[in-house]
Amino acid sequence: MADSQLDFSVAFEKTSGDYGLENTTEITRLPVLVQYIDEAWRLSLSVPFISVTGDGSITPGIVGVVRSDSALTTSGSGSGSGSSVATVDTESGLGDITTSVSYAFMPQNSEMFYELTASVKWGTASANKGLGSGENDYSVSLYSQYEKYEVEPFFNIGYLFIGDTDESDYDDVFFASTGFMYSVNPQTSFSVVYDYQQGTTNITDEAKSLGVYVNRRFSKDWSGSVFLFGGLTDSVADTGMGLSLTRNF
Repeated sequence: MADSQLDFSVAFEKTSGDYGLENTTEITRLPVLVQYIDEAWRLSLSVPFISVTGDGSITPGIVGVVRSDSALTTSGSGSGSGSSVATVDTESGLGDITTSVSYAFMPQNSEMFYELTASVKWGTASANKGLGSGENDYSVSLYSQYEKYEVEPFFNIGYLFIGDTDESDYDDVFFASTGFMYSVNPQTSFSVVYDYQQGTTNITDEAKSLGVYVNRRFSKDWSGSVFLFGGLTDSVADTGMGLSLTRNF
């Protein structure tokens, strides 16, 4: 496990999808991440700038998005006397700040790496602008990875406690991801990840997506990554991409 280390990262992330509704919603995030690692402990702080272009039916959340009940019950094919034309607009500002604390461990004489994480998404994004729910969300998760071979399978499982708003009551949900990481060489690796999350209400789909990540270490102090993903259900954006640059101190 790593000794004391401070990481500073900047990233660009963009998603686009219709989420089973009439209009497409595009979400752009520019997060700044500060991470402090001291042996087995890891503390993280993420402060994002966010921009949302859409009709207001999609709200960014800690894991994916949440759709308003009114949007789900009034949107459809556009036919019928109850249909209405929604206005597409762009709003931007501070996103939801996220903090987390993690503890990593490897049992003696084992090739399994584990990390237990508790995370809080603080409701700092403007609910009036549709940049967030305005409520705090909490999650706990356990990550495990088998590190014996070049191809390293991993699995993450957790539970998300979602803050209810005045308009909607959201279900607390189970989430998980699984995949593998392959080291091409000491500087380059790529991962394939399948993500799953239960639906946040009784009328929303489960969230399922498939992503590909490439990580590259340029030097002792600098590293970067890129990713692409595709949504497999209406609770996830149709497509997404991102890149990040990290400086180690």
